[in-house]
Amino acid sequence: MKIAITVWGNRISPVFDSAQTLLVAEICRDEVVSRQIEVFQAGLFSPFMELLADLEVRVLICGALSVEPAAMLEANGIEVIPFIAGDAEVVLSFYVKGMDLVDFLMPGCPRNRCCGTGRCVAGERKK
Repeated sequence: MKIAITVWGNRISPVFDSAQTLLVAEICRDEVVSRQIEVFQAGLFSPFMELLADLEVRVLICGALSVEPAAMLEANGIEVIPFIAGDAEVVLSFYVKGMDLVDFLMPGCPRNRCCGTGRCVAGERKK
């Protein structure tokens, strides 16, 4: 399975709409077996969706995300885990181990709440 994390340097990009870089990790048996960095143009959602499809990404972890892009991602079969902040490698490690991401919720996002997206953003990974 492949997951993508929008990154800015070594941290999760705080705003999805301005992100330009993805860390794409392939996970096999609860281990990261490969990583790659992909650059994309911010604000162009159709090419971004094509990139995710080409890379066979199934999960996207990102910072702040508005309702429309979240709905489009999910309509295309991508599990979205928004409103996450912190070091991308640490978050990736927690995700791979199936650990709760609630400690990485962005400031102002109530624990285990939907943060305006209509879905729960933290918790254990779906297996």
